[in-house]
Amino acid sequence: MHIGKKILGVGMATLALTALQSATASATTVQPSCHTTGANGTITVRDFHNGVKSINVSLQVDDILPDGKNAGIRLLTTNISTVKKWSWHINTKGNGTWQKWKTHATDSSGIGKIGVEVGRFEGNYIRNSCVRWI
Repeated sequence: MHIGKKILGVGMATLALTALQSATASATTVQPSCHTTGANGTITVRDFHNGVKSINVSLQVDDILPDGKNAGIRLLTTNISTVKKWSWHINTKGNGTWQKWKTHATDSSGIGKIGVEVGRFEGNYIRNSCVRWI
């Protein structure tokens, strides 16, 4: 009897571990990035899965053109019905520099997709930009 209980206990532990791995297997790191004239940018979101309500976000943008313009980056998300364009983060340090920010986003309807928009700014005017969705 004692041996049978140990085997059953190991089996239950294996089953519980398998269920835990399956539950977390759908969560992943997403890292959309894009390049436009004068700017490169990447967003990193860890533990993302479709429908998550809150995410931690890391944004990085590189200014790669000596033109006196600023490089900017922002998070894009979708829920069931709309695209949300989050605030711009602007690198004002100039050519050959990068800036990184950590922030979070929450949508009570759930986040379906993650995107990035990278742009090159002259004042408040966007000269050019790119968008990439994951």
